Amino acid sequence: MNFTYITILCFLLHYVHFCNSYSPFNINSVKTSELDALLKRACLEKKGDCPRIEMEDEMDSESTRRMLAMQKKYISYGTMKKDFVPCTQPGASYYDCRGGGQANHYNRGCEVITRCARSVNDINS
Repeated sequence: MNFTYITILCFLLHYVHFCNSYSPFNINSVKTSELDALLKRACLEKKGDCPRIEMEDEMDSESTRRMLAMQKKYISYGTMKKDFVPCTQPGASYYDCRGGGQANHYNRGCEVITRCARSVNDINS
């Protein structure tokens, strides 16, 4: 019985949030990315109908820009050392040098022009 009440309450919160494009209860934990996507789709039909969503998008991009601006923008001296090889095993991934696996372990296709992996030496072009 409690599950039924919770389900109905969630549906009503979803319905009120969708119709008014704001939550009167200010419950941010109810919002999901799927719900926001539905709201954006509904508001795209009438440009400027949902300023709250556009403002959130602008704030997201502004905070992202600030975070990117605060990151390091230089290459360390250790990276620029002359003759520095990150992994001494040829063909190994730089991320897992001791793993023993190849970085690109797949086989590439062969074209007639490269004359590889097949008997195409007798083809004249």
